[in-house]
Amino acid sequence: MSIERLQSAIRERKTPVALGLAPEIGKISAKLLKNFEDMFGPGAMANAETLRYHACQTMDAAQGKLPAVVISAEHYLRCGMMGADVLSNLVSAAAARDLYVIMDCRTTRPELWLDSPMAGDGLTVIPYVGGDCVPRNTDKAIFAVVRTANESSGDVQNLIAGDRPLYTALAQQMARQGAALVVETGYSLDVKEVRKRCGDAFMLLPGCDGQNAAPAFDDLGHGAMVVDYMLQYGGDVDAAVQEMKAWVNVL
Repeated sequence: MSIERLQSAIRERKTPVALGLAPEIGKISAKLLKNFEDMFGPGAMANAETLRYHACQTMDAAQGKLPAVVISAEHYLRCGMMGADVLSNLVSAAAARDLYVIMDCRTTRPELWLDSPMAGDGLTVIPYVGGDCVPRNTDKAIFAVVRTANESSGDVQNLIAGDRPLYTALAQQMARQGAALVVETGYSLDVKEVRKRCGDAFMLLPGCDGQNAAPAFDDLGHGAMVVDYMLQYGGDVDAAVQEMKAWVNVL
């Protein structure tokens, strides 16, 4: 799998911060959207082209500074087939900018994505179907979403499995399968619990600040990456990198 290639990119950029793309059309420049509506009329095509342009501009700002981009598939697939076309284009555009691409598709059927131009360098899976979500014969990295941030996640993920919460038991199973682990609550206690039980498994931490993410990293600043979704709305990339350095130094 390509986790080592991701970790190499993190060491090269000297930062474990990834750009997160999960855009809401209402938060993007109204002027930009109107330009595409004038060309195509209001609707899915104008929205898709707005999202494409916005993402490329955002990745331009990250080029040479960040190691990776995490793209939320559902935010583009809302535009239907045109959104799928945008996803394919963004994977190519990210590669051209030397950004490692994680497609956050949260699938239970990774085989449907692996040969797709939308797959990127790695993709996220929902692991509650068991080991079938971690394919063996692929060079793509698999990121198992073991802890989510939605309001009712604890109804299932906090159930006790033996002597531990279900999400940590699942994390252990996925780590044994060779998957990286996604923990998106942003809470240091969740991060610490998964790290304690899963050894050196790579961790992806969407929406997590440096202070809460710190327990996921080893003394060399390796083993994890945070995903910053504020950057997609004009956030300062350099400031995000410096802020992370206050908690994690990549050697």
